[in-house]
Amino acid sequence: MAVNKVPEVINDMRAYIGGSYDDMIGVKEVELPEFSSLTAEVTGIGLAGKIDAPVEGHFDGMETKLTWQLPTRTAAGLIGGKTVSLELYADKQYFDSGSDEYVHEQYRVAIRGRVKSHSPGSVKAGEATDSETVIETHYIKIDIGGITVCEVDKFGYKCVINGVDLLEQVRRNIGM
Repeated sequence: MAVNKVPEVINDMRAYIGGSYDDMIGVKEVELPEFSSLTAEVTGIGLAGKIDAPVEGHFDGMETKLTWQLPTRTAAGLIGGKTVSLELYADKQYFDSGSDEYVHEQYRVAIRGRVKSHSPGSVKAGEATDSETVIETHYIKIDIGGITVCEVDKFGYKCVINGVDLLEQVRRNIGM
């Protein structure tokens, strides 16, 4: 029984682009997008001031950033609004002090979007170039231990958080 399962580190990860198993070799970091709610300013009778009210299930622009160790053909081809399908698989390592053992759990992120920008980085002898690709993310799904904890599909009008679709009633109300 897990008494004190302490999350420690991402043990390792793999990233795949477009279903290929080799294309993402060279990516050293994937910065996932921030979930910043779209807001509307509310003012009027019954309020002592203004409120920036989150619009349920809607988000500002979401960016995923890939940092590359060195330039690759795959990285160089990610320019000009190219569509991207990215799969990230990671192993989350915990330590369970009750059983005095390591525990591992899968962390999976699926991202769909379009390339917003690509910077080839700097070329310096003996160092990585740290080139970067920024993806405007319109779809993201996060699974932890095989359970979907978050799925946002901007074009599909879907926002599921811990099994609850925040836009289900909205879709019905607008005839979708």
